[in-house]
Amino acid sequence: MSQKRLPETPAPTVGVVAALAVLVAVVAPYFLIDAPEVGVYYSAPTFLPIHLVVGLFAMVAVVVFAAGRNGRTDPPTAAGATVVLGGFMTLLVLWWAVEVGGLVGSLTSVAAFDYHRWLLLATAFAVAATAGWFANDVL
Repeated sequence: MSQKRLPETPAPTVGVVAALAVLVAVVAPYFLIDAPEVGVYYSAPTFLPIHLVVGLFAMVAVVVFAAGRNGRTDPPTAAGATVVLGGFMTLLVLWWAVEVGGLVGSLTSVAAFDYHRWLLLATAFAVAATAGWFANDVL
C-alpha cells in the first residue's frame, strides 16, 4: 500500500504567522490605552470578553497549523480545523467590531486606537484565508 505524497506548501507556515499576528493584535490595546478601558473595550457588547475567545482560537490555530505542517496531524484534517477556527474568529470579530464602533471614540484620544478593531478583523481574516489556501493545497 503506497502513501500518497502531499504537496509542499507554505500555507501552514503563513497560517502560523497570521495566527500569531492575531495574538499581537489582541494584546496591542494594553500598550495603547489604560487597562480598565481595555476591559470596557473588549467586553462592551458581550458578557464574555471577546479577546479571550479570539486569543484562544488563535493559539489553537497556531498549534493545528504547525501540526499539519510537520505531519503530526493529517494535513487535510488540520486544514479543515483551521478553516473552522479562522471562520469563527472572523465572524466573531466582525460582529464585535461593528457593535463596539460607538464606544471606540469615547475611550481615548489616541488616533491609532481608532483602527485597532479593523486591524484585528484583518488579522482574523488572514487566518481564515490562509486556512482556505492550506485546504485548497492539500485536498
